[in-house]
Amino acid sequence: MREEIIFQPDDRIAIIAPHPDDECLGVAAALLKAPERTDVFVLTDGSHGYPGRTIEEEAEVRRRQFEAEMEYVKPRSWKWIGVEDTKLAEHQDAADEIDFTVYTKIFLPWIESLHPDHRAAVQICRTAIKKQKAQAECFSYEVNAPFYKPTHYVDLTGLEEEKLKLAAFHEDQSEQPPMTLALNRFRAAQMLKREDLKCMECYLKIDPYDLSEAPDLLAKLYEINDDPAIMQRMTDQGVQIKQVMPMNTTKVYNFIKDNFAATWADECLPSILNGDCFVAVKDRELLGFFAIDTPAKGFTGPIGVLPSARRMGISRALGLVGMKAMRAKGYRYAVSGRVHPWFQTVEKSIVGVVPIPNSKGSYSDMI
Repeated sequence: MREEIIFQPDDRIAIIAPHPDDECLGVAAALLKAPERTDVFVLTDGSHGYPGRTIEEEAEVRRRQFEAEMEYVKPRSWKWIGVEDTKLAEHQDAADEIDFTVYTKIFLPWIESLHPDHRAAVQICRTAIKKQKAQAECFSYEVNAPFYKPTHYVDLTGLEEEKLKLAAFHEDQSEQPPMTLALNRFRAAQMLKREDLKCMECYLKIDPYDLSEAPDLLAKLYEINDDPAIMQRMTDQGVQIKQVMPMNTTKVYNFIKDNFAATWADECLPSILNGDCFVAVKDRELLGFFAIDTPAKGFTGPIGVLPSARRMGISRALGLVGMKAMRAKGYRYAVSGRVHPWFQTVEKSIVGVVPIPNSKGSYSDMI
């Protein structure tokens, strides 16, 4: 049973937005129902959000758009921290200047979001919250990707147009608001016993002191399920799955760094150099990648597909080709460390997988 969040008169609310527009897409309820008690913190500059501009131009545009939204909604305060978009994981101190001890409710992105900045924001804020011994209620919010089992909600019935108005300030992100509002309406439709609910935001209550990570998975490479249909689908869509050649190292490295995260690019570099990275290409343009033998021998991942190329079956095709390559190298098993639930689903459809008990140390040696 989902519990309704009620904003109390003595609440002090913090919204942590990895990018300018996440605050209104995910937590418009606080901005519209309790703006005078809400502080907004934007961690990155959103500079990689629109391919038609340089990152410097886009950062300036995104800031102007965000400031216009804040001027309209008039929250208690807002702060632009401004780390470069996609680089948040490299700035583990980005939330250190936020005093989390003054808040009663903190809204954070979802730790299982596909975007690395969203995941990094949760980890960074969790560290600061624990360091400060803050005691606020903490909730994850959903933007486009839905939770599996939301725990809380806020009724937005009658406020749909106001939420769209906030999102409309972010003009170059115009594809996001319709998807998010559709998700909000779907959430309301799930509450079948509440016919008065037409639109609602859903949240997942979390304990910032105990955000356990999923265990590593062991993939049984001898149980690969071949899928000629998915490879035919790639052909029909004009997509080729290619093994990266040494002369394409810089192009592939920069593609991963610019569209996903610099840490991912660094992690994939040995795989690229050793011919163990696979990419999806259409009309000579890169759409996605999958690396094997990272971060250690016998490991899979990371994997990434551009938002514009998702739902084409590319992640499954990449995973299938990559895991077949591991089997051809003589591996009987592969380890997937810190597997995102989205790729778990893909991976389980390709091979048999089992969790490795008490296995959370794949990245424990990071500096």
